[in-house]
Amino acid sequence: MLTVLIADDEADHRDLLTLALRRTGYRVVTAGDAPGALDALASGGIDAALIDVRMPGLSGIELCARIRSDPALETLPIMMVSADVHRNQITAALHAGADDYLAKPFSRAELVGRLGDLLRRPGCGSARSATASRVALAAARHAVPPPAVRHAEVAVRRIA
Repeated sequence: MLTVLIADDEADHRDLLTLALRRTGYRVVTAGDAPGALDALASGGIDAALIDVRMPGLSGIELCARIRSDPALETLPIMMVSADVHRNQITAALHAGADDYLAKPFSRAELVGRLGDLLRRPGCGSARSATASRVALAAARHAVPPPAVRHAEVAVRRIA
């Protein structure tokens, strides 16, 4: 089972993300601030991180940059999560080393699908090669298939 760190200062946001990810089969570790997130990362076993951009003290962007500066964590998949969709904020997050930026509000399917895509990227993280098929299956169970797949499924049902 893959473990995802959720770093967000809002308990309600952490709870919603936790619920969505646990229902999909992820193990979740949470932190209410950047120091807590760094402690969780130091404990090991984290396969990906969802980090809120706006946190008191050390911001999510600064946390992301600090993670990227650690050789042991430099390939950890990081998705920034924020209601702030200003281009400057997104650019700053990507420059700090974020792999993806998810704007609030979002659907559970979008969260799970994008996290699954992130975990399957070559070169992101170290534990993914052994679990990529489990991630793909989990994402597929909760994602809406592309239109071509839906049309093919309808055609197969009509023939059968």
